[in-house]
Amino acid sequence: MDKKIILGSIGSILKYLGILMIVPLAVAIWYGESFIIKTWLIPLVITTSCGVFLEWVGIKGVIKRREGFAIVALGWLAVAIFGAIPYIFYAAVSPIDIFLSPIDPFFESMSGFTTTGSTVMLNFEMVDRSILLWRSFTQWIGGMGVILLFIAILPTFGVAGSQLFDREFPGPMSERIRPRVQMTARMLWSIYFILTDIEILALFFVAKMPLYDSLCTTFSTMPTGGFSPLTENVGGYLNPIAELIIMAFMFLAGMNFVLYYSSIKNPRRIIANKEFQVYCFLLLMAISVIAADLYIHGFFASLQEAFRYGGFQAISFMTTTGFTTSNFDTWSHLSKIILFSLMFIGACGGSTGGSIKVIRIYVLLKYIGQRIRQILYPHAVFVLKTGKKPISDDVLQGIVAFFISYILIFVVCSIAMSAIGFDMISAASSVAATLGNVGPGFGLVSVNYAAIPTVGKLILSFCMWAGRLELFTVLVLLTPAFWRG
Repeated sequence: MDKKIILGSIGSILKYLGILMIVPLAVAIWYGESFIIKTWLIPLVITTSCGVFLEWVGIKGVIKRREGFAIVALGWLAVAIFGAIPYIFYAAVSPIDIFLSPIDPFFESMSGFTTTGSTVMLNFEMVDRSILLWRSFTQWIGGMGVILLFIAILPTFGVAGSQLFDREFPGPMSERIRPRVQMTARMLWSIYFILTDIEILALFFVAKMPLYDSLCTTFSTMPTGGFSPLTENVGGYLNPIAELIIMAFMFLAGMNFVLYYSSIKNPRRIIANKEFQVYCFLLLMAISVIAADLYIHGFFASLQEAFRYGGFQAISFMTTTGFTTSNFDTWSHLSKIILFSLMFIGACGGSTGGSIKVIRIYVLLKYIGQRIRQILYPHAVFVLKTGKKPISDDVLQGIVAFFISYILIFVVCSIAMSAIGFDMISAASSVAATLGNVGPGFGLVSVNYAAIPTVGKLILSFCMWAGRLELFTVLVLLTPAFWRG
């Protein structure tokens, strides 16, 4: 493994991350904010300079399998660390308290780039607009993938981008639109960019939201992130039209982005896709049961309101967005257990959503059915398929291994959170929400994670990092064999 190639690649990522800080810098100048130099110019210079230095120290070369794992995992970690610098400088000069502990800026940054949306920030309404935009913008950058962005724009990554693409692609099988990885990355980012533009325009012109709020909300919707500039989240706008638009785009963001490209030639491919069918079925079932439950138990006066709030929350949790319009933590046990279950299912493979993914759940259920039939008919030969496509043994083994690993990490981290003093509901939901990149949990973490001790924040930061990179990209770095090779 060539460590200089790793350093050079991470340096390129950090250099362009620093350049992207121009966006919140421009917002700070537009609104005439007070701490522009310390909050934005200094972090921009630090991040860009470190990136240039690492590029100089490192070298450009062929990115092999081991280098690919290291670049993706450590690149995401580096982005989260340097993305926290604006929070650190702003907290140092701001007259208001926005964080409770030194680890909070890193937690907020990791939550942003991994599109988790779990926040530790306090006093939202008093925080400068550029900082709140940066929170949402980090989610937008991380939504389609930090590494995928640089594969699309950097010639160096385009040469051997397949090793990076396969490590970061959210799903059991890395699907490509074009044979060349760089062209696939550019097409995926183009679709992402177009949907982003459409939502901004819809919120601004149709829902009549202010442009700044439209930008922040969209930058958190399309990556299924969940950060909002309001303490009350989306519910603070009291805007049913905006809620409907956000619901629609959360649903779209939860779909496999490769399907969008396929539908250009044949729109029926979306409807014929088995994962999409299961995705729609599970959402409809969850929305219907939650809405009926909320109406029957009198949480809302009308069935329309029950569908409005229950439907929004169901889509938000299943797509792992984490937006809220109501205090769901006060809902009945049935509604909360359904939302908790949706945390684990997640959105489609190849989407910006997190968690286990619908395609894995679908394949596992089919595999269980196949094993039952095999017991009944031991001499028969069964072929496991998704639609008309057979599933290879390698893919099936990968899905089973991922599911077992996901549950094991959930259990171990939940026990660890309980050991530092959290009740069972808060401990389990905090891990489920961060490992699945969902955001809000239940109990003590239904709104904010600020009160969690430093050790707990580090555990949950690991969950966000590992969850966003599909576990094994991070877990492989923890094995001594990886570094000895």
